[in-house]
Amino acid sequence: MTNVSNYTIAIVLSLQTLCTCIIFTLGQYIYKFYLETYPLLSYEIQTSTIVTLPSYLNKINNNFSDKCTKNNIAVNHNAQAWAQQRSANLFFWINVSSCFPIIIMTYILGLYTPKLGRRFVLILPMIGTTCQLAIWLAIIYLHLSEYWWYIAAFIVGLSGSENIRGFVLNLYITENTVENERSSHFVLFGAISMIVSAIGTFVIGYYIAWKGFIDLYWTALILQLLSIFIVVFFFKSDKHYYQTLSMSNDLNSFLNPTNIQISRTYCSFYFDVCKVLEFKNRSRKKSISLLLILLAYASYTFICTSFIILLLYLLNIPFCWTSQHIGNYSAITLISLGILSVLGMKILTNIGACDIIICIISHIFFCIALFWLAFTQYDWQMYVGLIVSSFSGYQNLLTLPMISKLLQPYERTNAFTLVTEINTIMKVIGYCFFNWIYARTVINYKNFTFLLAAFLSIIPLFFNICLWFVSQWMPNEDNDQCEEVDLVSTKVPVSTNWPPQIGDANSLLIPQQLSKLSRSNSLSSIDYETKKHHDADTLY
Repeated sequence: MTNVSNYTIAIVLSLQTLCTCIIFTLGQYIYKFYLETYPLLSYEIQTSTIVTLPSYLNKINNNFSDKCTKNNIAVNHNAQAWAQQRSANLFFWINVSSCFPIIIMTYILGLYTPKLGRRFVLILPMIGTTCQLAIWLAIIYLHLSEYWWYIAAFIVGLSGSENIRGFVLNLYITENTVENERSSHFVLFGAISMIVSAIGTFVIGYYIAWKGFIDLYWTALILQLLSIFIVVFFFKSDKHYYQTLSMSNDLNSFLNPTNIQISRTYCSFYFDVCKVLEFKNRSRKKSISLLLILLAYASYTFICTSFIILLLYLLNIPFCWTSQHIGNYSAITLISLGILSVLGMKILTNIGACDIIICIISHIFFCIALFWLAFTQYDWQMYVGLIVSSFSGYQNLLTLPMISKLLQPYERTNAFTLVTEINTIMKVIGYCFFNWIYARTVINYKNFTFLLAAFLSIIPLFFNICLWFVSQWMPNEDNDQCEEVDLVSTKVPVSTNWPPQIGDANSLLIPQQLSKLSRSNSLSSIDYETKKHHDADTLY
């Protein structure tokens, strides 16, 4: 079912990617604001973190003071410590303000996407981001209190944030992608999304040094309004399709007396998403594999949120980076990860590695990258670490393709809703947790957050090893010999005939999962999916 051209989707994704890059500059703005207002305020550094610095840390601070001076950053350790703590605490409460509405609305909107229509659900996060940007500008111009940052975060949470946007796009893309090419397409378009983001972050870094932040936030507001306009007028509504499907199911229930007797309660409808985990729906081997994939993905997503403090980490001693440094590093990071991740995927698949083995190798690189980052002190070490980091994001890219191979087509909407909900819960909890940890350890042990994340990265590695043993050694059931866990490696085709598509990168390490949207979906395929949904609903 194609309701919009690939080129229109590319334009919307481009606008959303640029807007996301601008939104990510908020950390720089907050830190700079606190650093400049330190002499004017009487707040003190939290006494719980004031202890004698170890001698080697004092040596680091003294050795890198000259670097901060060269970057026109005042070397006031008390001011920097205070600004770091205040920034981390502010982001902690911002994440707390948005976590509950994001979790609830992600679940509700994901569950009701078929009834509300994909276009409507896609617009909601854009409206929420528009309100957020408007509040940010009001805070800057009117010097409003800090709680307005929390109100803006709460509003974005009510709209579902970017999680819902990615969920809807994945629904559009997955059902229009050939199954045996899905994994490679997710990786490839994730890499393309990084490259597009690299251009935005590079330009933004230099623009901040030239003009500051305010014009950028006005630009982001305009981009959001333009995106809403395009979605409203160029994305065809698909609500009528789901309404027809619902009427068909109601008619079937009326004509079939057994369905009336097995009617479900209203509350049970909200737990339909979790029914994809039921063992009775598929073989025991596939059910255990599905559960292990979700556990690995959840733990990996949680650990990846430790990078939320990377910006503050780089603004502090020993780096003392400016907006230009951050823009350059972000651009090089996104380009290198985009190229090397595809190259690594191609090499691994050519030697016959399956998706599970690729994820295991990825987690090993992920652990090494975190340890490397924790002990980095020089700029060149940050750039060298990108080589290791490039091969650490395959779990995020391959989770949906691996899950889709274990499910029937009519189960994918609920499964993707569940994955999106897991992603949302792990992110909001992780953002709060790691910001809270960083605010309380930045004075004495600023690298403790990354060390903790490095040790935690063993958890998703363990789940993937268990998944590999299940796929290799657990026997298939006699009545389900055809339902095996897919261990066939997927080639990464490099084609120049694909329509231009631009993804949305929400992290330096983990690009938003996107793949190819085919324009060849016909009315017959719609009828086939309608039959799948119809048959599924009549089973209850």
